[in-house]
Amino acid sequence: MHRATLTSLLTLIPMANLVAQENQGAINDNYNPINGQYINPSSIVDAKPWLDINLVGASAFVRNNYAFYPNTTLLNFSSFENEPNFDNTVGSINGYADFDVRGSSASLVVGQHSISLFTNVRGIANVSNIPGVVGKMATEGGITWADTGTYNVNNARIKSMSWGEVGVTYGKILKASGNNMLTGAISVKRLLGFQSAAVMVDDANVDVFNLESANLISTNAKYAYAEPDFNAGRGWGTNIGVTYKKMKSDVTHYVPHSRFSGCEQINYKYKIGASLLDVGYINFKNGAYHGTYSETTIIDEINSVDDVSDETQAIQEGDKFTATLPTAASVQFDYNVNDQVYLNATVVQRVPMANTFGVERANLLAVSARYERKYFGVAIPISMQSYNVTTTQVGLAFRFANITIGSDNFLPIIIKHDVKAADIYFSLKYTIFKSPACKDKKRGKSKRPSSVNCPAWNF
Repeated sequence: MHRATLTSLLTLIPMANLVAQENQGAINDNYNPINGQYINPSSIVDAKPWLDINLVGASAFVRNNYAFYPNTTLLNFSSFENEPNFDNTVGSINGYADFDVRGSSASLVVGQHSISLFTNVRGIANVSNIPGVVGKMATEGGITWADTGTYNVNNARIKSMSWGEVGVTYGKILKASGNNMLTGAISVKRLLGFQSAAVMVDDANVDVFNLESANLISTNAKYAYAEPDFNAGRGWGTNIGVTYKKMKSDVTHYVPHSRFSGCEQINYKYKIGASLLDVGYINFKNGAYHGTYSETTIIDEINSVDDVSDETQAIQEGDKFTATLPTAASVQFDYNVNDQVYLNATVVQRVPMANTFGVERANLLAVSARYERKYFGVAIPISMQSYNVTTTQVGLAFRFANITIGSDNFLPIIIKHDVKAADIYFSLKYTIFKSPACKDKKRGKSKRPSSVNCPAWNF
């Protein structure tokens, strides 16, 4: 018999609360294409800025239904010096956390074409369908005799992965005729895997037979683990997106940011985007191993992650594995009220990779209203994770020139509550709105200059 990783990994749930969702208050901003490309790569095409340079940015999000800090706000930092409380009434433990550090990136409009170079460091952790009694065993309070018995486990998952990205996005105006415009873009990313861990139990029983031990009875469970390292694995990923825009004027001969089009930009009445995100994989080969559980396993006496590592390495079945990215499909709708006020609806639906290692994106349904000008913007998103009304949250984000700061879950920052979720993001960038041709005062702004005297960069 082998000791299982299930309870030990559950002890990491409270730690996750010390560590983004989709940053709804920022990604839909028309003056923020360098960040908008992460929900739809075609956001960089026909962008309001000619050149958008991200200097630094970061985001972090966490939500779970088990660990919480009681009756506090996120600004009361002293509350988080203590261990969290635990809701031992939940029947099934679920949680999600992610972070994203965005490095040097740049997005450039070149006529009807656009290109972006970007760098990121990302991480995601998922916990789903873990019996509440197992979490109770992993916490200080422990279980009582009333908790003994047999519990069924179906499709239980504990996963985490962190990785770096270096990528390029290319997009262009695919078609412009009358008041209709269609744009498209694709991102290609080289991936560096830093860490990965997964325990997947498709069908099992947890038999809690006393106050200290339990049996995990399963013939359909597996695990994978890659030791943290800057070169634990490598892989490739891609994003692809298209956007249809109903424009306010004729765009048949429109070339963004060019004197050919009078250096003017044409606004849309509404736009509809669709994207496929994070299609790809990382092959973990260094310090990696995987295996299966095929017999009764004792859950006890596991006190640290080192114990988990020692036990699972002893029964490993291979020294490399492939982990998939958090693949998702997304649809975005944006309505222009008066060129300053916009209404948006966004859906993100994860695409499950059946029975594979790797992390999963959280489903999201969000609606938002925003006010945007060149040097100022404010957005109020209302979002719901996993289409569960109990996760409904209200956000607030501001953009002051090139600084954006916000949260998709703003109320816990200022209102006392049992804190089970937190979200924050910011970015600092540098923007050039006019192309060099449109800044050249000697040439003026004639509507239709010759292609010889003023190239439109339309190739």
